[in-house]
Amino acid sequence: MPRVTRTRQKTRTTTTTAPTPTPDIVSAPVPLSTAAETAESTEPRTTKKEKRALKHNKWMDKMKQAQAAQRQEQRQKSRSADKSALVRGMRSLDESLREVRAEMAADYLLKLGKNTPAAQAANAGRQQHANEPRSQKARNKAAIREEKRFTQILVHPAFQANPLATIRQHLSNTLASQASENN
Repeated sequence: MPRVTRTRQKTRTTTTTAPTPTPDIVSAPVPLSTAAETAESTEPRTTKKEKRALKHNKWMDKMKQAQAAQRQEQRQKSRSADKSALVRGMRSLDESLREVRAEMAADYLLKLGKNTPAAQAANAGRQQHANEPRSQKARNKAAIREEKRFTQILVHPAFQANPLATIRQHLSNTLASQASENN
């Protein structure tokens, strides 16, 4: 932005003093004004208030430009956040899988006829786990790990041959290992 140059005009109020006047002659002070000074006095002067308003307007323009840049940056961040919607969607999938896993574990233990603390613990598994990542950064890292694991599962030959049987086998293995740990 171009800088406003300030112009300061000097006011001249000079009076000529006559050589020591005699007591009976009184002379009035005579201003020294020229034609150039009278032309300058007709030009509009910028007052302090106007200068302050100009300075404020410049400052507000700078602030508007900074805010516009910040808004643009936020828009770009939101666009990249939209791209990572898959990462955010994996968290809800993980929670639903935990619920299903807990229900299946409870049904499995009830079918065996065991009303033991292990069965009650399986029912309690529907609640949030304490080892979930708390911060956004940790959740993003966990989501990335889960996404990699998920892609590995999708290309696994056993999963491609029969996905439901593979998932059932995985759950039974997991539940059996958890039951052995609890006993």
